[in-house]
Amino acid sequence: MMTLQNLFRSRQRVTALAVAMAATFAVGAAQAQLDTQLVASGLSSPVYATSPVAGGPIFVLEKGGAIKAVMGGVTSNFLTIPVNSAGERGLLGLAFDPGYANPASAGYRRFFVDYIDPTSLSTVVASYRASADGLSADASSRVEVLRIAQPAGLSNHKAGWLGFKPGDANSLYIATGDGGGSNDPSNNGQNTNSLLGKMLRIDVNRDDFADPNVNYGVPTDNPFFGLANTRGEIWAYGLRNPWRNSFDRQTGDLWIGDVGQNAREEIDRIAAGSPGGQNFGWRVREGNIATPSVGGPLQAGMVNPLLDYEHSFGAAITGGYVVRDPNSPLFGRYIFADSVSGRIWHIAGDGSTQTMANAVELTSFLDLASGGPLGSVVSFGEGANGEIYLVDIGGKVVMLTAVPEPAAALMLLAGLGLLAVRRRRRD
Repeated sequence: MMTLQNLFRSRQRVTALAVAMAATFAVGAAQAQLDTQLVASGLSSPVYATSPVAGGPIFVLEKGGAIKAVMGGVTSNFLTIPVNSAGERGLLGLAFDPGYANPASAGYRRFFVDYIDPTSLSTVVASYRASADGLSADASSRVEVLRIAQPAGLSNHKAGWLGFKPGDANSLYIATGDGGGSNDPSNNGQNTNSLLGKMLRIDVNRDDFADPNVNYGVPTDNPFFGLANTRGEIWAYGLRNPWRNSFDRQTGDLWIGDVGQNAREEIDRIAAGSPGGQNFGWRVREGNIATPSVGGPLQAGMVNPLLDYEHSFGAAITGGYVVRDPNSPLFGRYIFADSVSGRIWHIAGDGSTQTMANAVELTSFLDLASGGPLGSVVSFGEGANGEIYLVDIGGKVVMLTAVPEPAAALMLLAGLGLLAVRRRRRD
């Protein structure tokens, strides 16, 4: 005879089993709803893609210096910039002004690029203006915004991402690497008098400098504004190579994918309401651990990452986006990848601390999708309506899409619930 206690335990087990199976299937069903659509192929080392205007061109950045416009399946040349593309140099960042499509805005038809100058090998951020049809840019409209000297003889850790925070049309955020070399030999990441190894924030609609080649303002609410021996442009520091980053278009949170050295890769996050000033630890810290051979314990003021992973998963993180495409089954999830292992995952996009045990892998689903197998995903991008692009440095860009949820998914979930009820009744 079943005791009351055994009956209760039996019901608990059946209910837990049903919930676990339903949750597992729900994740699988969400992934099964994902598909990819080929946007462009035959590209030369693409490193970024975005579409700032709904129904307008998709712009693809090529490492060698070209920006391509893709419209109606046709790829044309938008702008070519002379760059040095050796190692991790090249044309690395692109951001469209929030006022790009607004004729009344100071940012009308304006966009910004980040690249390595072919002569000085410095990082340069410059602005240009697009033509009326949006399919080409006026090379003569170039305005140099800022220039950052890079260490001599080092061709890696140049970062290059650019972005505007939702709701702030003045502030351009700029990600810089530590300048290269093993263990950050000049300790640039921790040096607040250097612009390397940082997340910068500048005002592109103001000019605080007499120099005609320096065309920006330093926001007075930046965390280090006005401090002696400190660069006021710094928003956050202690970064190694924050290669790909993004703002959550719904919350304004800043997500940073910082490429590690020999042990850990990490994802950092700055909440939308933060005053800035975070120190993410490099070179003292690599992810959640002391940097091998040069690091130490977490110091006062240093911030641990939201997630880090060992090199058994991969060896070069590609930061992604919190998905805000209302049609996507991944809505509210943060998607990211590793360009060395070729693996792709998603985690909760709510800002809670995560581990790889929480990460759901998408690699096999996306490799079998309509856009064809993906190789090295070196960047993600976002369209005007929140659609997500995946950029394969092998030469193509695909868009993440959704397919109708199979009726079988709903049937199985309903069946699991019915099974639980029947078991309880039998017990």
